[in-house]
Amino acid sequence: MPTPTSDAEVIIVGAGPVGLFTALRLGQAGISVIVLERDAGLSQFPRACMFYPQVQFALDDAGIYNDLIEKGGGFRTTGLDIRLPPLLDGDGGKKPGQLVASFPREDADKFRPEGPPRRPLDGTPAISMLNIPQSRMCEVLMDRAIGTGQVQVLFLKEFISIESDGTVQGATEVAIAVKDLASDIESRYTASFLIGADGGRSKTRSLLGIPFPGHTWPEKLVATDVWLPNEEGSPTTTTLLMDPVHYTILSPLSPPLPGEVSKWRCTFALNPEDLKSKTDEDFLLESHIAQHYDRAWVGSRPVSYKIDRKATYTVHQRLAANFKKGRCLLAGDAAHVNNVIGGLGLSNCLLDCVALSDALIMILREGKPVEPVLTMYSDERRQVFQFFVDPVSTWSKLRIQSGELDDWFFRCLSDTSSPSFARYMDTLENFWPTHIRELAKGL
Repeated sequence: MPTPTSDAEVIIVGAGPVGLFTALRLGQAGISVIVLERDAGLSQFPRACMFYPQVQFALDDAGIYNDLIEKGGGFRTTGLDIRLPPLLDGDGGKKPGQLVASFPREDADKFRPEGPPRRPLDGTPAISMLNIPQSRMCEVLMDRAIGTGQVQVLFLKEFISIESDGTVQGATEVAIAVKDLASDIESRYTASFLIGADGGRSKTRSLLGIPFPGHTWPEKLVATDVWLPNEEGSPTTTTLLMDPVHYTILSPLSPPLPGEVSKWRCTFALNPEDLKSKTDEDFLLESHIAQHYDRAWVGSRPVSYKIDRKATYTVHQRLAANFKKGRCLLAGDAAHVNNVIGGLGLSNCLLDCVALSDALIMILREGKPVEPVLTMYSDERRQVFQFFVDPVSTWSKLRIQSGELDDWFFRCLSDTSSPSFARYMDTLENFWPTHIRELAKGL
C-alpha cells in the first residue's frame, strides 16, 4: 500500500524548463508546489537554446532575466540569418553562402547583449534572441523556484498512476501514486491540481487518455554542442542553412567573438533514406558529424572543432486533443511538439507556463471559477498552436528545404514597413502570448 506523504496545492510532473518556470511563478504567488522528476538530476542533453523577445519579457517580468545572464551565462544576439550553404573560397576553405533573408537587427549603437530587448511599445521592429542552453536555464529556474520557499523539487520519483483526476463533480483535489526509485517505496500525493510537464512522451497525457494526433517527419536531427573557431565570415547570430536534405541550424551558446573559439549548437538533418540502414550510433560517430561541420562551417580547412555533447532526435508535429481533464493539466511538450526550424518550440512552451500559472493563481488566490478558467487555458493555447505555431513552424521547415528564394516571408523581412511584416509582428506580440488575465476579466 502507498504510504501517505505531504500535500501541495499543485503537483508538477517533470523538472524541465516548463515544470520549473511554472513552479517558480506559482511559488512567487505563495502557492505550494511539488515538482516530481524521474531522473536523478536535471537533463544535460543538447536541446533548446534560443528564446524570442516575448519569452524574454516573461522571464524579465518574473525577475529571473538577470540571473539567466549572470548565473546561467546567457546573452543576447540580434537578428536571425537565413543563408544558402557555404561555398568554396578558392583558397582551400569556405566562405558564407548567399544571405537570403534576415530578421531585422537592433541598432548596433543601442544593442546590449547582456540586457532584455526593448519592449514592442518602443516601436522597434527588431527581433533579438536570448541564447542560453536549456540545461543552464533549468539550473537557474530550479534555484530560484526553491528560493521562493514554496517549491520542492524531488528527484528519482516515478509517476505511477492517477488515483483521482478531479473529474467527479464537487472534487477539490487530485491524487496520484509515485514510486521512489531509490527505495522502491510507493507514496500517495494529493494536490488541488496536477500539471503534466513531462515531455513529448508524457506519461501524464497517457494516463489521462488524451489523444496526441499529428505526424512524425521522415528525417531525424543530430544536435551537437561544439567549440568552433570564429573566422572571417563566420555566423554572428543564429543562422539557418537552406538545404533540401541536410538543412542546418547554427546557434551560438557563447558570444561569437571574431578571432576566438566559441561554443555553438550545430543541428543538422539526416537523410531519411539513411535511417533505413544506419543506427543512431552510426550518426553520432565523430567521422560522420565532422562531414557536416565541413559542409556547414565557414573558414579554413580542416575545420577545428571540439564536441561537448551530441544526441539524435525524432521530429514530431503533434497537438494534444485537450490540455485538461478534471483538475489535471498539460503544458509544454506534453501538450504539443513541433519541428525546430524557427525556434518556436520551447519559446511556445514557456508561454504556456505564463498562461497556466496565471490561470491557477486566479483560481487559487483570486476566487475565479475552476472549470471556465481551465477550459480557457486549454482552448486558447490550443488555438495558438493550431493557428500560429503549427503552420509557421511547418512552412518554415518546408521553406528552408524548398530552395525557393522568391518568397513572401523573405521579402517582408527586408521591408519592415510592409503590411506582411506588420501582421507577423502583431501575431508575435498579441496572439502568441495568451493574455489570460484579460480574457478572464468577465468570469
